Amino acid sequence: MADLEAVLADVSYLMAMEKSKCTPAARASKKIVLPDPSVRSVMHKYLEKKNEVNFDKIFHQTLGKSGSEVLKSQTLFN
Repeated sequence: MADLEAVLADVSYLMAMEKSKCTPAARASKKIVLPDPSVRSVMHKYLEKKNEVNFDKIFHQTLGKSGSEVLKSQTLFN
């Protein structure tokens, strides 16, 4: 009887594992909704006109700065 219970426990464990493998695949298949391409192009043209299409302006930090310098530059922009 103990062997039967052990087999049933193993089978239920394996079934639960199989069911959980299917769940993430369903979540991964959801598409990410991106903004309309026309919005992106309009914003890109606007930023190009203002000469702000660079890392410094978009992320409010300069590459290669130390952490304290980044914090100082962020407070200047906010």
